[in-house]
Amino acid sequence: MIDCEDPFFVLGVAREASRDEIKGAYRRLAMRWHPDRNPSPAAAVEFKRVHAAYELLLDDERLAVWQQARRDAAADGAGDRAATIGEDHIQDLPLTLEQAAAGCRRTVELPQRVRCSTCSGSGRVQHSHSVPCPACSGCGRVVRAGSRTGRCDNCGGRGYLRETVCTDCAGSGWRNEARTLEVTVPAALLAGERLRLARQAPLPAGNESRIAGDLYLEISLLRHELFDLAGPDLHCRVPVSIFRLLSGGRIEIPTLSGTTWIDLPPWPVAAGGHRLPGLGFPGKGVRAVGDLVLHPEAIHPQVAAREDCQLLELLEWRLAGDLERRAPLLADWQERLRARRDGPVA
Repeated sequence: MIDCEDPFFVLGVAREASRDEIKGAYRRLAMRWHPDRNPSPAAAVEFKRVHAAYELLLDDERLAVWQQARRDAAADGAGDRAATIGEDHIQDLPLTLEQAAAGCRRTVELPQRVRCSTCSGSGRVQHSHSVPCPACSGCGRVVRAGSRTGRCDNCGGRGYLRETVCTDCAGSGWRNEARTLEVTVPAALLAGERLRLARQAPLPAGNESRIAGDLYLEISLLRHELFDLAGPDLHCRVPVSIFRLLSGGRIEIPTLSGTTWIDLPPWPVAAGGHRLPGLGFPGKGVRAVGDLVLHPEAIHPQVAAREDCQLLELLEWRLAGDLERRAPLLADWQERLRARRDGPVA
């Protein structure tokens, strides 16, 4: 593990986290980044970082040495710059499959605490003229226990004030304010991968003089109404009429970029679905482009017209003449019925 890398940040746990919390965080990240489960080229490197951080946090002696080295570096000046840099920040960035595949521009809002401009961070507002006391509404007295009145402690009974608590920050001197960033998301990012924005992490209140840490936007993929992503492959369930499914032919199917037409082979569909190479999630680096895997679902008509029934009767008659080859299960059933009809019943 890199000497200056923070194991608490890598696992995303607080510095006072218990061993159970550390183990739970490690299990979640290990499942996400294990190369056997994640085809991303970055998975192996990220898994090593997570495992190294986990081992360091569970080894009290090594962790103590690491923490002392950090303190020594800050003390002798070698870590002066690092000591002035704020903590890194991880924030979720949800994307649709289409956005993740093609890349996009996204607006990211970062919550941050800023000094209140109304009171300049003091929590109090000075007025050019006296204003009614908000506690007693300017009368100088307030209702106390037993329905009796007493002198207002907020204004000392005067009823008016030249200085009041800042209502914009509730007297804290700080306000929550969103900072907006425009982010360009590159194409072909999978869930779990991160975008690093240098020096864009929000700073805690009172640390404006420090250098901001790095902001990491972690990609998550929203559930899609048509596709399921498995590695780089897209799986899609396609309703097809039973007639088209049996005879095969052209059907329109969805893709990440719109729709296209394909020639569906006659029934039966190959085990595992009908695979269309190159129409899945786009490749990146050493990761190849995925396939689009179609899973046709037979749709039976609910109503048949008289002409349809005549055609179906013709098909049934033609099928009955070649059951052994075209419908062996049905031929076997007919043979059982024949044997039961012609033979003695036990």
